Amino acid sequence: MTLAPSTTRGGTAGVNRFTPDQLLRTARLFASDPDLERHVDLTATERQWTVLDSTPHLQIWLLTWPEGTGTGWHDHVESAGAFLTVRGHLLEQSWHGRRAESRSLKAGDGRSFGPRHVHHVANAGVGAALSIHLYTPRLTAMTRYAVTPDGLRAKGIERAGVDW
Repeated sequence: MTLAPSTTRGGTAGVNRFTPDQLLRTARLFASDPDLERHVDLTATERQWTVLDSTPHLQIWLLTWPEGTGTGWHDHVESAGAFLTVRGHLLEQSWHGRRAESRSLKAGDGRSFGPRHVHHVANAGVGAALSIHLYTPRLTAMTRYAVTPDGLRAKGIERAGVDW
């Protein structure tokens, strides 16, 4: 962690850089909240997300994954991140060269990644899954991709996150 003057309006000192290990430890800290599920509807039929905390340097999201839902192929542009499965079973597919590699993440499993990490995440279990996601700096855009015979092709960039 680097302590440096913040770019927020108050100009107070704050943390503005995070290592991959720090991101994953922070995800574990938020995942340990025994009241975490009060923020979401685990009976929903579509993916839901809520921002638990946000600064210009770090954004923390809680995601709900109904059975069979996923993200599609995307990256987080300039944001690095981490995510941790709190409940259920997520499957992450990451794009490397011309092929996808899969990683299974059950409750308590997490991973961190750098900017421009291209992946697809989906609920691979029975019932709803729940996960914590962190982005640094705050997530503002995602590149969406299509799988083609030649590999991935960028379809466009969409606005993401909450600007506050």
